[in-house]
Amino acid sequence: MGPKPNTKEEKDDTQKQPRTEMEESATTFEGEKKKSRSRDKPDPVMITDALTDVRTKYHINPREIGHGHYGVVRKCMDRQTREWFAIKSIRKSKVGKVDVLKREIDILKEVDHPHIIKLVEVHEDVKYLHLVTELCTGGELFDRIIAKTQSSEGHFSEHDAATIVRCILDAIAYCHDVKQIVHRDLKPENFLFKTEKEDAEIKIIDFGLSRHDTLNFGVMKTKVGTPYYVAPEVLKREYTKSCDIWSIGVITYILLCGYPPFYGDSDNQIFESVKTGRFDFPSPDWDSISDDAKDFICCMLRKEPSKRLRAAEALKHKWIKDQSDEEDTISRERSKVQHSSNRSVTFKKFMGMQKLKKAALGYIATHLTNSEVGVLGDIFHKIDESHTGVISLQDLDNALAHGNFPPELLLDLRQLREDLSLSGEETLLWKDFLAAMMDKSVALREDKIRMAFEHFKRNDSNDLLVSDLFEIFGEAQAREIFGDADIDGDGRISFEDFRSLMADSFAEDS
Repeated sequence: MGPKPNTKEEKDDTQKQPRTEMEESATTFEGEKKKSRSRDKPDPVMITDALTDVRTKYHINPREIGHGHYGVVRKCMDRQTREWFAIKSIRKSKVGKVDVLKREIDILKEVDHPHIIKLVEVHEDVKYLHLVTELCTGGELFDRIIAKTQSSEGHFSEHDAATIVRCILDAIAYCHDVKQIVHRDLKPENFLFKTEKEDAEIKIIDFGLSRHDTLNFGVMKTKVGTPYYVAPEVLKREYTKSCDIWSIGVITYILLCGYPPFYGDSDNQIFESVKTGRFDFPSPDWDSISDDAKDFICCMLRKEPSKRLRAAEALKHKWIKDQSDEEDTISRERSKVQHSSNRSVTFKKFMGMQKLKKAALGYIATHLTNSEVGVLGDIFHKIDESHTGVISLQDLDNALAHGNFPPELLLDLRQLREDLSLSGEETLLWKDFLAAMMDKSVALREDKIRMAFEHFKRNDSNDLLVSDLFEIFGEAQAREIFGDADIDGDGRISFEDFRSLMADSFAEDS
């Protein structure tokens, strides 16, 4: 049950709220529908069976608590019960493949487990699809990992790590064995804590890449996942539900030391590291971690998928069982180690810079001169055969198969196709295409970087502040991006730091 509003702010929210674009789309869908028909335009894309007004049942707080590629997450309150939920509003025009979204909704409706986010209702209007779910206010597992790397102990205790992993395994065992569902994208960003308490329940929140593994006898061939957590067989495009076990093994490793087992300064380097399947437990970070913990990780990260533990078997491993029992304070303290690993700091920097760098490149790309754009416009139009201003994976595949491109450009397009596939995105806008394909020497020019820096900076000082990013990214995502990129933690990013981070990120991609 969500909390009842007991603060003045929450009470006032129910009385008077500014109308947001999302709210208007929910309340005026009938008018939009009539206009559409009167102009003989095609009916809007339908994902559910009917258009409904979500605001009839729920009061929606306009303040964002989460922000993603397709939409935003806010709090909403049932007008009758006064219970609070989360509402994820997805702009339908940004969804590349409707069937993928339908599949995620169907899976969320099908599952019922204490460690999987509960889908309460689905509403759809002309512009948006609204998913009403239980409310989780404790933040992402990713954020807690970062917080731990900055604390005195440097990482989770074995007891706390095992508790988290046991909950994840329990949910995945349910998915694999009861529902025949494979998740395919388990990573710390896809877990939320129910509350801010240390012992709060953890929930899997994102099933966007999930599917039933009953087709093709459980063998899947789509290359999906996130670099640090993707299994080596996924990169070879032939894998089963054991790819989830690998991802849980990686998460366990990170919980216990603060950095990933398979490492690189760019996606390509990470993939090469994953393909080898080789990892270690470097000293001194792992000196105080038990042999049982290391054995558990080794059992989860076996390169041969058939030799990995199944989720139900992993729940019976000695480390999980022993650490799940009550342990005394001395034992728990002994399982901690104070360290400040350079690898964990670099991991944090890479994750944050990827987001900030992409935003900066996107802005630089939209302000290139015609000479700087060069032939990229012609290439984009050649790939975009339908002339929609958007290219899809299928468009790229057709271009790669039949287009007559110079060898160097062909390599860049293949890399773009690979990156797009692994990101889980189905389409690419002109701005993003240009940001990915433009000459790096142009992007690294001081005037271009200064232009992006000044675009982000909204204050009168010489430095970038977290509040400067609120308008561009939304408050929740801005704090995440800034916190990941602000390595020294002083709450400011100078132009020199920003330029160095951009230059470093390009060097790492090379």
